[in-house]
Amino acid sequence: MAARGVEVHVGDSSRLAMSRFSRYCKSFTRLPDFFLEPDAYIDAVNRAMQKTGARVLLPCFEDVELFIRHRERLPQDALLAVPALNDWAVAEDKLDYVERVAAAGCPVPATWRIESREQLRELTRQLEFPVVVKVRMGNGARGVEIVEQADKLEATFFGIVDTYDLPQSRWPIVQQGLNGKKYKLDGVFDRGKCVGTGTYRILRCKGAGRFGTSTYRITDEFPELTEYCIRALEALNWHGIFNTDWICSAEGLPHLIDINGRLSGGVAVPTLAGMDLPWLWYQVAVGVQEIMPIQQTPDVRVRWLLGDAIGMVEHLKTGKVREAVAILRPIPGCRHDDLSWSDPFPLFGEAADYFWKFARSRGSTRPDIAGMVR
Repeated sequence: MAARGVEVHVGDSSRLAMSRFSRYCKSFTRLPDFFLEPDAYIDAVNRAMQKTGARVLLPCFEDVELFIRHRERLPQDALLAVPALNDWAVAEDKLDYVERVAAAGCPVPATWRIESREQLRELTRQLEFPVVVKVRMGNGARGVEIVEQADKLEATFFGIVDTYDLPQSRWPIVQQGLNGKKYKLDGVFDRGKCVGTGTYRILRCKGAGRFGTSTYRITDEFPELTEYCIRALEALNWHGIFNTDWICSAEGLPHLIDINGRLSGGVAVPTLAGMDLPWLWYQVAVGVQEIMPIQQTPDVRVRWLLGDAIGMVEHLKTGKVREAVAILRPIPGCRHDDLSWSDPFPLFGEAADYFWKFARSRGSTRPDIAGMVR
């Protein structure tokens, strides 16, 4: 956005936040961790906006919820494009959104709410495997497990319950497993109306079998998926940015498996292919009435370099040498989330930040923070 003449200020809880090292960053503010200190975080953002004179706020993580709930604690002239609290809460809950989007004609996997151990045991006898156990609200594949065998389901389910100390009202859901092609669609809506979307197919993730955060993708045209997604987000009366995850059935029908009411970690993919979603989001926030449509170029390949490095470490730790070596294979013409030769320093900040978190968590490539899983 700085290249479009917008003055960009960055705030983050990490002193090593990659964006602060960008040549396009006007200023950086160290913020409290919003998971741990939500009230202090809001107050710090308020002060930063007043100090810098920034009027448009683009919250990029789960802090979206805080600003929806406490918008009155920001400067009076602050501009945001975020959904209503009720719509956001439905979208973020991996159980609650299923019924609403299915009623709008969007395919979703068969989903079961579990209310007792006995119900889970009875369901186990009826299910076809694999199935997916997932927490109702999480981040970065935390609290999500693929279960291949019936005799593993109960232990996996209650292992997640115990790990995250979930009350019965927030127990995980069980969902039909799908093994087809995996896609993401990121987009921007303006009060229930689609402004722009970018679809890309996931070719590799940090975890095995395209599981976890994506690291290598290719932009694609999938009109059927796009139509289903627009129906789903219209049903949620969406406002602002979002990202969605999809897996196809054996017949090729895309099923919506997740909605996140925030910026995607892979937003660089459509952006590098011409679909500048942050710019569209900014225009919605400032109230531009006639936003010029833009198109995404298909077949653009994009890698997350550090994510691939983390994936290689995870593969080596689990003895998957072949998968680790495959990550090293050159990809001609590929672009990158985190490396631009005209602005290279964010990559070094990102690497330092991840290494610090890796060391502090004693070797975890996916450290948890209290409040990430609910």
